[in-house]
Amino acid sequence: MSAPPEHADLLAAVADELMLVRQGIDGIEALVSDLVRRALPEERSNALTQAQAVDALTQRVEALSSVLRMLSGGASPSEAVSRLSLADMAGRLRPAAGEHRPISNADDGDLMLF
Repeated sequence: MSAPPEHADLLAAVADELMLVRQGIDGIEALVSDLVRRALPEERSNALTQAQAVDALTQRVEALSSVLRMLSGGASPSEAVSRLSLADMAGRLRPAAGEHRPISNADDGDLMLF
């Protein structure tokens, strides 16, 4: 099952918008990284955790954009979700894509923190 042409165009446009959001998050990430460097030693651990949360948002937005791009290109929902590099997100989206099988390798494709 592939998306009708009018859906495909919208899915691709939303994927593009998500990548613009990602660019905005990149700017915030740079600011947060600068703040982490300037944090007092006793606050640095918490600041680093917050910086990693911003990085996680970037990866999630990128992954969602990828799913929409695959759907706009004619991939089935199941195929689009199976290609996700974030295992936890794939697990959450799998039921909506019509798949109910568990993730076979939870260690593959997990969120990468810096």
